[in-house]
Amino acid sequence: MRSKKLLISLIAIMLILSGALFATPKIEKVVYRQKVDRENVATLEIVKNEEKKGNYLEVQFITQAPLQTEENWVFHEESCEEAALLQAINYEKGVTISKEEANEIILDMIDWQNKNMGGHHDLYAQDMKKFIMGYYKLKDHEIKIIKNAHIDDIKESIDFNHPVIVPITGDILKNPYYPYPGYHMLIVIGYTEDRIITNDNGTRRGADFSYDTDIFEAAFRDASGDILILNLEPGF
Repeated sequence: MRSKKLLISLIAIMLILSGALFATPKIEKVVYRQKVDRENVATLEIVKNEEKKGNYLEVQFITQAPLQTEENWVFHEESCEEAALLQAINYEKGVTISKEEANEIILDMIDWQNKNMGGHHDLYAQDMKKFIMGYYKLKDHEIKIIKNAHIDDIKESIDFNHPVIVPITGDILKNPYYPYPGYHMLIVIGYTEDRIITNDNGTRRGADFSYDTDIFEAAFRDASGDILILNLEPGF
């Protein structure tokens, strides 16, 4: 009888330990997400308080799956370039749009690429510029590519009131909300002394999402290091 109770106790202990081991990774993810959320809030407070340290542009956030349903996300797994561009050009034009309008525009962008660029593929700087010029009929001088850019180039553009389209490698950013980290494109809308503020269209939680400056620089350098800046003002 005693041995049976001992066996039951051992089994119970093993079940508790195995349950703890199974739960630990989930707990760590939750803790990390909470840390990231706190950092995002704190960073935004820095650029919005009276002693404003850094700079910040009010850019309407649009995810790459604008309707934000599970079905919409599955369909728009590769729509990061279009969402980043749409946010930038809307800001330059001073317009805001609904989620439904954003979804229709992104679908139209994809259709245009399929018809004019041989399919819907990852776009790096030069091809992205060709797409922008073709789809929006912009002039060459209205789209600037800075090759092998530095963080200071991004900050300077923000200071001149222009958000920046940036390709990055998602794995390096370690965003806990990315379902598929890899090649990605987002838009930079601000900065502080040690953080870069983005509208990260790769997640529905991406509005005002900030990253450590060094980590962000490593992520965009790994993805070519070339950035795009739109300016629809004369003389750019």
